[in-house]
This record gives sequence, structure tokens and C-alpha cells, in this order.
Amino acid sequence: MKLNKSFRSIWFSSATSELGGAFFTFCNSILIYEHTGSATALGLVWLIYYIPSFFMQLFIGPYIDRWSRKYTMIWCQLIRAILAILLAITLFSDWFSVSLIYLVQVIVGLVMPIFTPANQSILPTIVEKEFLGKANASLESVRQVMAVMGPISAGVLVDFITVTWMLVIISIAFLLSTYNLAQLHEKNLKHELRKPWIEEFKEGLNSYFEQPLIVWLGVFFGFVQFGVGVTIVTTLPYITTVLDQPIVSYGFFMAGFPVGYTIGALLSSRLQPLNGLGVLFSTLFIGGCTYLSLAFTPWYLLALVTEAIAGVVIAIFNIYNITLIQQRIPNRFMGKVTSVRLLIMRLTLPLGILFATIIVQFLAIRTMYFIIGAIICITSITGYAFLKSKEEIK
Repeated sequence: MKLNKSFRSIWFSSATSELGGAFFTFCNSILIYEHTGSATALGLVWLIYYIPSFFMQLFIGPYIDRWSRKYTMIWCQLIRAILAILLAITLFSDWFSVSLIYLVQVIVGLVMPIFTPANQSILPTIVEKEFLGKANASLESVRQVMAVMGPISAGVLVDFITVTWMLVIISIAFLLSTYNLAQLHEKNLKHELRKPWIEEFKEGLNSYFEQPLIVWLGVFFGFVQFGVGVTIVTTLPYITTVLDQPIVSYGFFMAGFPVGYTIGALLSSRLQPLNGLGVLFSTLFIGGCTYLSLAFTPWYLLALVTEAIAGVVIAIFNIYNITLIQQRIPNRFMGKVTSVRLLIMRLTLPLGILFATIIVQFLAIRTMYFIIGAIICITSITGYAFLKSKEEIK
């Protein structure tokens, strides 16, 4: 794949952004759990993120196609940098309260539904169509490498430099991402006469639903995101309480999925095109089996390996899903269509968080993992049988 300056800018921006994002997630989780000691509070802070995120994702798609995607991303990164440094200042000056985390989560929840579709929509304008699969795999690889470094580094550094100084590092990471985005050369796209928002929103929905395979993959993507929502609430207490491990083990466990995801992204770039129903839904089925494994394993090491396997299979599924959209959807609709896909995520993921936040008070974490694993396994088999009978894939 030929690398141009713009792709390198996106690549380096993604690296610093994902590292900062992984640190930010880790710091917010630790701050909430240390100040409340409650898995329910941990779930609440993520619900507060995803609820405004869902409503922003609902209507932002048409505007992504109107605005400069480059400057949209730049402003989003600057806002994240400011939030991190302001949170650090409150910790330095003893003004911190749990309510500040909630406020930060609301703002970030409004920013990310703007940043992510802009990021995905700009790629087809700087990379030739035949290289999109490998470009997505390359970007996913670097993002997951940074996601690996984030939890591991944060788990170690939190004992040496405190969460406060980690927030300063996070702010610097977002500023570096902003600098790299500023180097990006964005092609000016000719836009048709602007239509009312509701018409453009319908165009995005129509473009999405005209592709039955993409629709069904979106449905199963939603089930995966529901499971992710459950783990956002339960992973920290699962590692520290159920498996009786220290905080640093939580950091390594959080890195397990990204390590596997990186391997899966590399495999995906080597094995393109992965265009068989058997491959796609086998990855989903294996992903469901990883939840079943976590429901029963008494060993931390096995749980760590299981999380890495989940990363491998979900990477293959996600990369193929994103590439299909970029290849089949006209770029003038890309912001709207990617927003529809992300809307599915921002609906089902908080439902998983809400489910775990409520049910964790009544069911054991292992029981919840069993339920999620069973749902994903059953739906993956059902999806394969349905699409195979319809012969939607060519």
C-alpha cells in the first residue's frame, strides 16, 4: 500500500489520540472506583457518557458531510485536551469532586460522535479504494497498540506519578494528535445544494439499508457492543474481586483485548479479502465463547488469554464491516452512513452498561458473562443461517 503524507498524518494522529484516550478511560475509572468503591457508580459514569453520545450521533451525520472533516477532528481533539488539563488542575488544587467526572463524561460524550464519523469518512478521500482494507487494518493496528500501551502503562505509572500527572500526559497526547491532523491535506469535495436535516438523515438511512449484508452485520455489531457495555462496568470488580488480583493486573487484562485486536488486524491485512459468511460469523461465535470462558475460569492467566482471543476475532469482524461501508457507500453519504453504524453502537453499548449497572446488584458477574456469551453465540449461528439462505454475500 502506498503511503502518502495525509495517511501518515492520520496514522500518527490515531496513535497519539488512542494512547491519550486509553489513559483517559483508565484514569476516569480509577477515580470513580476509588472515590465510591461501587460498580454501580462505575456503570453510571459510562451511562452519562453514552446517553448524550447517542443523541448527538442521532442527528450529527448530515453535518459531518457538510463540514471540513479535518477541522472537525482538530476541534474535537482540542476540547479533549482542555478537559484533561482542567481535570488535572482540580486535582492539583483539591477542587476535585466525583461530579466533575460526570461533567467531563457528558462533554466527551458529545464530542466523540462528531470525531469518529469524521475520522472514518475522511479516509476514502486520501486512500484509493483498493487499499481501503489494508489502510483500515493498519489504522486499527496502531490504535490497538496504543490501547495496549495505555492500560499497561497506566497500571504501572499510577503508582509512581499519580493520576493527576497522568492527566497532564493525556492532554499532551491530544495536542500531539491535533498537530498531526493539522498536517493533513484534505481534498475539497463538491457538495450538492444543502437539504433540510431530516431529508439528509433519511438519505443516510436509505443508503445504509440498501445494503442488506451491511444491515445484518450492523445488527450483530450491536450485540457485540452490548457485551462491551457489560464489561465496562464489570471488568474492574471481576479482576480485583472475583479473581482477587491487584490493580496492576487490571491494567494487563485491559491490554489483553487490544493485543489480540492488533494481531487480528494484522491477520486481516494479510488475508484480505475475508468475504465469506463462515469466516465472519465464526469470529462472532468465538467471541461469544470467550464470554462463556470468563464465566467459568478460576485462573487469571486463562482469563487474560481469553481476552486476547476475543480481540483477534472481533478485529477481523470489525475491519471487514468498516471496509464494506467505505467501499459500497458513495463518499457524499459517508458521514451519514457511518453515523448510522455508530448510532447502533451508541444505542446498544449503553444498554449493556445499564443492564450491568442494574443486574450486578442481583446477579454474580460470572452469571452475567454466561448470559452475554450465550446471546452472542446463538445470534451468530442464527445470523449465519439466515444470510446463507438469502445468499446476500457474493
